[in-house]
Amino acid sequence: MRRCDGRVAVITGAAGGIGSALARELANRGCHLALVDMNAQALEETQARLASPAIEISRHVVDVTDREG
Repeated sequence: MRRCDGRVAVITGAAGGIGSALARELANRGCHLALVDMNAQALEETQARLASPAIEISRHVVDVTDREG
């Protein structure tokens, strides 16, 4: 992957597994992050691990499988 300084990546399933690993990699490449998951506590922990003054991170507790929500 190339640098993505200043761009924003939206990552669903960001609280664990592949989503968390992808968030870490994109943060290392300079992306700001919008982290999405339905597990609020794990999402908060992921954000804390990725915290950096150079990266803006927002958290969104959402179940993307719920069309009504």
